[in-house]
Amino acid sequence: MKHLLIGLILFSILISPSVQAQDSEPVVSSNRSVIYFVRANSMGSLVNFTYFDGEKAIGKFNGRKYLKYECEPGQHLFWARSENRSFVEANLEGGKAYMIEALPRMGGLKATVKLVPVDVKSHNMKKIKKLFSKRSAITFTQQELLELQEEMNEVIIRGMERYNKGKEKGERMVELKPEMSIDISTINPNSK
Repeated sequence: MKHLLIGLILFSILISPSVQAQDSEPVVSSNRSVIYFVRANSMGSLVNFTYFDGEKAIGKFNGRKYLKYECEPGQHLFWARSENRSFVEANLEGGKAYMIEALPRMGGLKATVKLVPVDVKSHNMKKIKKLFSKRSAITFTQQELLELQEEMNEVIIRGMERYNKGKEKGERMVELKPEMSIDISTINPNSK
């Protein structure tokens, strides 16, 4: 049964769209949503954060970089993992772009991550704009994502258990709301 579940997850990754850099094309298709996972702070730059959309691994990187992820509009659970897990519940509209900043936290020997939905009206955008002006989004091949999914299988199971237990206990999760969409051309003046 476990092998069948892994097979189904791997198959869904293979048929899903790949994660790609498309900075020169900020227009979002009306039937898709775009999420930028941004790590603009250099603190803990050697520590990898792994990013997920529910039970799907979508990327892993360290340092000052960002990932552009396209997905279906609607409800999503985005989360990241380091020494901890940080969750964001999202309700996305089609044709819109959104941003989540991954903030590293160092404490003792632990490196943790905190995901923060970006509301451009109140978020300090200086480091993010600088990052977007100097770098393109990182990309992953289908093979790299397949390998990451396999590597993170147990992490995903434990992460989803942690999320569900928190919900059962009434933990309030951070939300990325539909009205928090961004105009990428205001973040990256080099985009068309």
